[in-house]
This record gives sequence, structure tokens and C-alpha cells, in this order.
Amino acid sequence: MPDRVICTATFRYRAMMFQAKPALVVISALLLVGCLGRTKVEEPDAAVVGDWRAAANGTTITFSRSGLYSIVIKEQPRPVMGSFTFDPEQGTLVMQTRRESPMCADDIGQYKVRIGSMTMDVELVRDTCAPRSKLMVTSFERVKGAGSSQAAVQP
Repeated sequence: MPDRVICTATFRYRAMMFQAKPALVVISALLLVGCLGRTKVEEPDAAVVGDWRAAANGTTITFSRSGLYSIVIKEQPRPVMGSFTFDPEQGTLVMQTRRESPMCADDIGQYKVRIGSMTMDVELVRDTCAPRSKLMVTSFERVKGAGSSQAAVQP
């Protein structure tokens, strides 16, 4: 009698495993399709990526390859952070401040940008954050070898 119980249990186990395999295959396929279906975030144009300093007010802005920016303002203890997109063909820079930033949470600004080899000139198109637009509408110089202490966002 004990052999019969073991045999029955083994049969049930194998039958259960056979039923589970197709379900695992289906779940794996769905996960794979879900991962492949995600849109890839494009890196911003290399011309804008890096550290820039405004000669007029000493403000330093860092644009990272991940699409984040950080503005270090002399009078402010915390940097202003957010995301950005840059269209090099149109010369359009769009910046959105993060909710936790010390000024202009979630505000969006659009600027016209001309980038030279070592300079970036910024003109206001529209911005719902007046303090940011005041800092941005100027000429910036590319910072060579800026230390990580100046850049809150690592490129």
C-alpha cells in the first residue's frame, strides 16, 4: 500500500509540473514583450551636455546625458533640479523643474539656445518661473574640468 501512495503522489506532482510549464512560458513571454515595448529614453545632444557658468551672475548649470539638469545658485544652499530636452535643429531647450526643488516646482520653461565651441547664448521664449528665466537669459561659458562639488547632477 505505501508504494501505491508514493506512486500516486509522484504522478500528481509530475502532472502538476506539466501544467505549470506552459503557464511559466506564457508569463515569461508577456514579461519579455513588456520589456521590449518600453520606449528608450534618448540621450540629449552632446553639444548641450556638460557644465556651464554664467559670467554675469556666477550661476553654474549642469546638463547631464540622462536628461537632468542642475542649477547651482550662489545665494541658494540647494541646487534647482529638473529634466530637460534639447532640440539641436531648432535650438530649443525645454526645462521642467522637479517638484522638490527650492524654487518653481513643476514649472516649465522654453528657451532658444545658440551653442558655440565654448559659449551658450540663451534667449527666453516663455517660462512660468520668473527667477529661473532671470538666471537663464544670459551668456554661459563651458566649464572645463568642473569638479563634482559644483555639479549636483553627474553627466
